[in-house]
Amino acid sequence: MAKAALDRIGYAPASGAIGVHVTGAGLDTPAQGETAAALRQALHEHGVLFFDFGQPLTRDQFETFAALFGELEQGYRLSTGKEDVAAMADPMMDSEKLPMKDFGINKWHSDGTLFENPPQAAILTCVEAPEAGGETMWASAYAAYEALSGPLQRMLDEVDVLHSSRRLEWMKSDASAVHPAVIRDEFTGRKALFVNSNYTDRIVGMSERESETILQMLFEHLNTPDFHVTHRWQPGHVAVWEQRITQHRGVAGFRGPRKLRRLTYLGGRPAR
Repeated sequence: MAKAALDRIGYAPASGAIGVHVTGAGLDTPAQGETAAALRQALHEHGVLFFDFGQPLTRDQFETFAALFGELEQGYRLSTGKEDVAAMADPMMDSEKLPMKDFGINKWHSDGTLFENPPQAAILTCVEAPEAGGETMWASAYAAYEALSGPLQRMLDEVDVLHSSRRLEWMKSDASAVHPAVIRDEFTGRKALFVNSNYTDRIVGMSERESETILQMLFEHLNTPDFHVTHRWQPGHVAVWEQRITQHRGVAGFRGPRKLRRLTYLGGRPAR
């Protein structure tokens, strides 16, 4: 029975560098077993998995399906300074409460890298899609690293970066953490560029001028379309992504309400 379920799983590329559309996985897929293990492996290989269940998921359905990909965090660790948002029992990305531009959602980032143990992955499902626009984009940190020149790769392989909230005026957090500029995925062994424009503060051991020059170049490099996939939401769509090997951003131009339910997964320290 498990083998038959595994055989039904199909993967269709969503772009040249990142993401696949997954078929054959139902909302009732067990969180243990070969199918779940195969989906978790695919997540590390492709960065983002897209599912279309044809109709909106209830909160219980979403949380049950989310359990396929790891242990979920309880709540959202980043405070916006708005108690009604930070303490929401139902974690909804509601455009009326969290305007993208106000909270840096429309900038390339990986969630929570200012923590020693950032989230390992995240999952979204569409509850209400805008009439037009409001897509989410992902970038492959594998592809971004692999497209760099050899000398620059070797330099980045050796340095650490400080992550903090300095670049985000709205954030009420004193957290900071030092991580490698380049990390290695534990499943695939591939290296990934681990700097992002929301949280990466500076390169340790460099002058401010040296650090900022290199970081701004890397932020722009990650914005290369060749590394990207863009997903237009419809109710019933689900996307799950591995946070260490991808970055993401919302498209702030849209018409009508945009509501996505969101959960994140517990993670350990990123490592070389």
